[in-house]
Amino acid sequence: MIKPKSRFQAYVLLFIYLVVLFFFASVMANFLGGIIIYYEHGAWNFGWSDVFGLFPGFLAYAVPVWLGICVASYFKWGDRK
Repeated sequence: MIKPKSRFQAYVLLFIYLVVLFFFASVMANFLGGIIIYYEHGAWNFGWSDVFGLFPGFLAYAVPVWLGICVASYFKWGDRK
């Protein structure tokens, strides 16, 4: 695992991890939807255009989550006792 040396590097690494996580979850959900459609209707409805079409969708989730974590860590909201 990469050890960040500064807070900025930690935020960039967190953003990369979130993008990969949400991209993987989006691709898996779309793939499972394609499998369900294949078994119900007999048509394979999954391709590269579907994967590339996911970029705006998973970024719409990854960026706000990343910003929320950055703001929460900046104000240290999780450290309250």
